Amino acid sequence: MAAQYGMRTKNASGVVTLDTTVTSIRSIKTVEITGNGAWDQYFNIPEIKQGSFVVVQSPSPNGYSGVEAWWSVGRLHLRRAGSGRYSIKIMSYGDDSGSEVRYGVRARNDDSLVQIDNLNRVMSVIDHGAFAIGRRGPGDYIIKNGGTFKTPIRTIEQPYVFLTSDTMMMVCKYSLSGSPGNWTGFTVEGWFGGSFQTAYYVVKWMVGGYQASAADGEFGIRIRDESSQRIFSSSDNLLLLNGTPSADRFKVSGSDVVVGPTLWSSYRMAWTGSYDDYFLASSLISPFTDGYNFFDNPAGFFSGNRSILQAYSGSQISSTNAAGVNGRTLFAGRPMRPL
Repeated sequence: MAAQYGMRTKNASGVVTLDTTVTSIRSIKTVEITGNGAWDQYFNIPEIKQGSFVVVQSPSPNGYSGVEAWWSVGRLHLRRAGSGRYSIKIMSYGDDSGSEVRYGVRARNDDSLVQIDNLNRVMSVIDHGAFAIGRRGPGDYIIKNGGTFKTPIRTIEQPYVFLTSDTMMMVCKYSLSGSPGNWTGFTVEGWFGGSFQTAYYVVKWMVGGYQASAADGEFGIRIRDESSQRIFSSSDNLLLLNGTPSADRFKVSGSDVVVGPTLWSSYRMAWTGSYDDYFLASSLISPFTDGYNFFDNPAGFFSGNRSILQAYSGSQISSTNAAGVNGRTLFAGRPMRPL
């Protein structure tokens, strides 16, 4: 057996609850910006460092946040942001101790880093479930469905909703229910273009956030900050980063689809190949505007294929290609323990 280095905790049933050989998702900072109306806009954000990644969301849970985004150290580039307001979530899977870190734990295992402290909070699975969408029979469709959280999520920032399916899936029109400090659920709609016209599938979801999600157990570790607030417990089910995010991974690929007056351009990115991985839906499948019309951003999987994440972007039929989805900020995540 290969030598093991680092730290590992287990619960009373012997299930691993913290393992320094895997990488958790950590929150660094959230900032809000307002667009100046230009097509391309640039913002200096010094908190974006080497090893950071960025999620761009509308501060409105029902906002049109289908904006293209690219980032580099200290800088964010948005396209078609208009004059809207956006919430910029700066997260990390690398080393970012910061001058304000005074409480916590850090463990490094080769290229894997676990860092939990008063500045860097780890994302855990708060809730999960499943629902059906699609064609059950002639004229019998489930067009819209979603998840209702067992208890409201009390964070001020929006929770992170992740989706997957054991079969095919193509969904759009993500909408979060509730309000800051009282998030209650979300909905999506099925997309019925191309090979998904008669599809029926079950969507599995989990929602992640930076709040305590479980009662303390008898075994494991707890970490508190200077105010004695619990910032980590190994009873929580950590949400792991399993697909390293990138600022630009969607490429024009595959067959376009025409539905009525809309051209749906096909975009794809390489995916993990695993059915255990979910994609971050809350930053990907919100509707967007091209300055003239509103369109959806459907995304999902073809049956039997997890080597790609498929997405479509809509435009008027007279267009040669729709505005791209290549700048969407998303990543692959999975729970540390089975749901």
